[in-house]
Amino acid sequence: MFGFRNNSEKFQADHPPRVKISLIPMNGAEHHTSPEKRRYPRYEIDTELHVTILGLEQPSTMRGRSLNIGEAGIAGVFVTVWGIGVPVHLEFTVPVMSSPVRVRGIVRSQSGYRYGFEFVDLNPAQREVISKTCRTLALLE
Repeated sequence: MFGFRNNSEKFQADHPPRVKISLIPMNGAEHHTSPEKRRYPRYEIDTELHVTILGLEQPSTMRGRSLNIGEAGIAGVFVTVWGIGVPVHLEFTVPVMSSPVRVRGIVRSQSGYRYGFEFVDLNPAQREVISKTCRTLALLE
């Protein structure tokens, strides 16, 4: 009708790609090739994530979904706007415990609705639960 033809095969043969594209499966640890490499791998986790901003007169808790977790932090999706560096209280469930994990954190990154939180001031018990969670999720890959 419009006279369009699919010449993509000929174009690809005449114009080899300049950039190599690698696909990373979403069910595994995140790997970054940027100069800013993560200290710990990330593992996919899908659970409810509650975030409360600290230091407000009337704190309110926002509910979102977690995307991934590592020994240093957790990422999630929220329909809200927070600034980078904001101190928070995080609450989420993990497969190695029946009760929720409750830790302090800080907003470290934001991209669209995706937020990255760094864990702050973990006590040894909290650190062990998060470490055990990461080890368990690594086995499930």
